[in-house]
Amino acid sequence: MTKDIEAPPRRVTAALRRQAARHRSAHPDQPRLQGMVFTRPDGKPINPERLLHTLRQRSAEIGLPKIGLHDLRHTAATIMISSQVPLAVVSKTLRHSTLATTVNIYGHLLLQAAREAVTALADALDHADLPREII
Repeated sequence: MTKDIEAPPRRVTAALRRQAARHRSAHPDQPRLQGMVFTRPDGKPINPERLLHTLRQRSAEIGLPKIGLHDLRHTAATIMISSQVPLAVVSKTLRHSTLATTVNIYGHLLLQAAREAVTALADALDHADLPREII
């Protein structure tokens, strides 16, 4: 069974197509991508430890704290939830098997969003023009 997911934004799709074209031009003798989008210059799979090392090195160069690859996943989820992307869409994008998994991991963000919603509602009510007979 396949999971329905939203198509990535055009910008992401374009970047992946450019990367695939670079890979094909550098390795014309290899079959198309073989399921990999990012590879080493010789076309072999990227070593996960090397990728993590490079991520941490580049992060340090620009003054970011030490992060891991999974932290990027959490960052993406946080941005989606903070941007009010429906939780079901966030869950599918992250490829969680159930919506409950997403709620269990990111439920604290939902509480913050709920607080912000209550604050926004309270502000709206505080500034509402009420008819004189209700006051």
